[in-house]
Amino acid sequence: MTGYNIGKCGFCCTCCPTYIKDGCKGCMEEHGPGDCYTRDCVLKQGIPCCGACRQFPCQTILTQPHTTVLDKDWLRWKKESSTNR
Repeated sequence: MTGYNIGKCGFCCTCCPTYIKDGCKGCMEEHGPGDCYTRDCVLKQGIPCCGACRQFPCQTILTQPHTTVLDKDWLRWKKESSTNR
């Protein structure tokens, strides 16, 4: 993987702890159905990444563990702030 690819979670792949640790090949190559909630969700909805969703950030990524690498405090702020919609 080269450049600044954005994962299905919306995070820059080259900044992701999984990418840095294991040299991840990316969401589509590295994971299959059931491996990653966010990957499965965006593929089902036909959108490029989680941040493109009209419901972003949804209750699932706010409350369930291991659904995103995005900071939970930032996600809550994003959800609560009317200026961020």
